[in-house]
Amino acid sequence: MIKAYAKTDVGKAREINEDSYYITEDSLANIQLFILADGMGGYNGGDIASKLAISSAKSYIEHNFNDVPKDKESLIQLIRK
Repeated sequence: MIKAYAKTDVGKAREINEDSYYITEDSLANIQLFILADGMGGYNGGDIASKLAISSAKSYIEHNFNDVPKDKESLIQLIRK
């Protein structure tokens, strides 16, 4: 079993933390996801963009990982690199 946690920091230059992350809460889930999206500091909506990136990636992987062999293999190769 993998135990994971995430912590982000607003840093010294920004007032808003624009980073987002997602960790699968169910340790028995078929797919365990650990996703990090770095916000675009200094640009309007960086926090929204990082949340959207997390949501989109999570949704796509959960709905296609087992059904699209090419995507599954591509993701596995990317993680290995």
